[in-house]
Amino acid sequence: MAQRNIRHLTHSVSYGYLNSTRYFRVKLNKGQVLATKVVTLETQRSKLERKEQAILDAARGIFVDHGFDGARMSEIARRAGIGEGTIYSYYESKAELMLAVLQKFWDGLTLEAEAVMASTTAEDFSDRLRALAQYHLNTVIVNADFINLSFALRRNNSEVSVSRDHLRHYVAVFDQLFRRGQDRGELRQDAVLWQARDIFYGTLEYSARSIEMTIGAERAERQQGPVVEQMVALFDTHYGADRTAKPGDNANIDHMSRQIEQLDAKLDALAKRLS
Repeated sequence: MAQRNIRHLTHSVSYGYLNSTRYFRVKLNKGQVLATKVVTLETQRSKLERKEQAILDAARGIFVDHGFDGARMSEIARRAGIGEGTIYSYYESKAELMLAVLQKFWDGLTLEAEAVMASTTAEDFSDRLRALAQYHLNTVIVNADFINLSFALRRNNSEVSVSRDHLRHYVAVFDQLFRRGQDRGELRQDAVLWQARDIFYGTLEYSARSIEMTIGAERAERQQGPVVEQMVALFDTHYGADRTAKPGDNANIDHMSRQIEQLDAKLDALAKRLS
């Protein structure tokens, strides 16, 4: 009975019913009374969440610096400013911690990309595509080290690789945008979604690596703006529904297909160098 009362009161505290109370009293069997101090659960939860965030931030930095195999839990704890044993109260193993870091990263990207779409006031496909392209290109550049690590783990069939579900959720932002363009009559109805998706993400990710390599280098730094504008122009030209067929269109499509194949080959070669 006492156990049930305690659970009920704890539940009440968690929902804010007793947050203003410093102590509560629980009646036990035989008339005994137990006075227990109430720790505001919201405050306690916030402390736990802050500590977990410190662990995840430290882990991400260590994993980037040393790779998954070279990372040490003791070093992660040191960077997070906690004892090593504290990490194991959150995560049972280094693999579980790596998965948590990956999940938080990709879930965060998805939420940010959705927020970009939600905050874009423009209705037409091209302007919304521009906003998403700007976000993705900049994100890949800023997070290049961790994204490279993510895909290296995935290529190596690691037990700690990012799941397909997390990647699907992220690219679904583009899928929704593309289908919206088709529904509004802005894009060709015969356009193949997965091909358009690969062109969008593949081109931007390759360009991001090219730009990232020039940052801080002696040669002129490549800019993001022209890449985004060319991407928008490409989609407008190839997928726009208001484009009527003209002589030579097939030749243009064949040329574009060859360019895409060359881009795929470059991406494969780059992936091998990074692995």
